Amino acid sequence: MRAVFYLAVVCLAVSAVTHVSTFFGVNPQRMFAAIGVLHILVLVVWLPVVLSCRRACRGNDAKDFWRIATRNAPHWMKALSVMLFACAFVNFFLTVFVLGECGQPDDSDFKKVLRSHDRIIRELTDEEFELHQTYGTRESSGNWMVFYGIGMTVLYSRLRDTPDDPPEPTS
Repeated sequence: MRAVFYLAVVCLAVSAVTHVSTFFGVNPQRMFAAIGVLHILVLVVWLPVVLSCRRACRGNDAKDFWRIATRNAPHWMKALSVMLFACAFVNFFLTVFVLGECGQPDDSDFKKVLRSHDRIIRELTDEEFELHQTYGTRESSGNWMVFYGIGMTVLYSRLRDTPDDPPEPTS
């Protein structure tokens, strides 16, 4: 579990750098095409997170989940996780509905367009296409940071558990 914790820390840092870079006109997809691997690594981190939480929270009321899952994590980690969640919420709506115009860039039909499902919203210039790719990465990286931040916090707490820790009271 220690290796997965360190993976969460590294992926959180890479996600944060990726996210911040989008505000400076950098298209991370162009700079590092494999950045999408962070989608897959979320699963690698979250499988142990979910399993350890189920074990730690077994027999307790669901409303105590966060307190139990993070009981041994420092306050700054818990605060960071909550802050990342709030920022991702705002980031998602601003990026998708305001900047992204509710569409995704697509160039599958030999022309660059902004598409929402099967409907073409409008054609894009090369610069607009790259900008919308950047918005998509900003949206994803905001979500990655939430998953990796919470994963880091929960895994750190679980690593600090000792066999002498008293069981959490059931409600």
